[in-house]
Amino acid sequence: MPVEPTPRRRRLGGEFRRIREGLGWTQEEAATRLGYKSLSVVSKIEKGVQGVKIQQLPHFFEVYGITDESLREELRNLARRASEPDWWQRYGGVVDDPLGDYLSLVESASSLFVFNPLAIHGLLQTPEYAKAVVEGSRAWKVVDDIGRFVDLRLEHQKNVLDRDPPLKIWAVLPEGLLRQEVGGRNVMRAQIEHLVKLARGNPHVHIQVLPFKAGAHAGMDGPFMLMGFPTGRDIVCIESMRASLHLNQPAAVEEYRTTSDTLKTDALSQRASLPLLKALIKEYS
Repeated sequence: MPVEPTPRRRRLGGEFRRIREGLGWTQEEAATRLGYKSLSVVSKIEKGVQGVKIQQLPHFFEVYGITDESLREELRNLARRASEPDWWQRYGGVVDDPLGDYLSLVESASSLFVFNPLAIHGLLQTPEYAKAVVEGSRAWKVVDDIGRFVDLRLEHQKNVLDRDPPLKIWAVLPEGLLRQEVGGRNVMRAQIEHLVKLARGNPHVHIQVLPFKAGAHAGMDGPFMLMGFPTGRDIVCIESMRASLHLNQPAAVEEYRTTSDTLKTDALSQRASLPLLKALIKEYS
């Protein structure tokens, strides 16, 4: 029976697809081994439109040869919570599927690398900067929707930064991004002060500035996020205003990992980035 393809169901299905492909099985072969009469059942599970009950998991573990206990527990957790309402559903009307998928992924990620020459990442934003970004993007035109989206972003930020175990965040910020006067000079001064506070006070947040003098760099192709997870494949997320692309093919992920490593090398170290950030604070003052 079809069910709502929630982010957790999609992630559970994606994990089973990854394992099946690693075994070299077609969907038809997997269906036969699992005892299903039609490959469509496996297809629906992998798409997240058919649920898997937690009582069924031991059978999947046996057939797919899943012996890693950490992976088993991750799959149990996804199945157990597949139909639970997510906290962001309280913000109905301002959260669409791509954003819901992103929020779900970050919730279960262990590490996040961010490169975005257009805006400071939401997890690192001040409320005033976040409001200016949302207003400037014109994605939301109704005042109440703008306020609710900013509230959602700040709640997400608090949930992630305060969680245990912590999410390890690594951000490379182009100098031009920090000189873009989003919200005005006072907002930018406070935003950069916030970045300095995070860099100094949160051992799980690593911030590097990519200076103008770096010239052409590995991130010229555009913004992306690289997420790592305790189990399963890493994921690359490429987002635009109304679309989101998730890549988990090993070759594609490795290409972006190389790009992230090169950006880290091209950028100033976190220690060397602090004087530049402080100089920008003085300029904005």
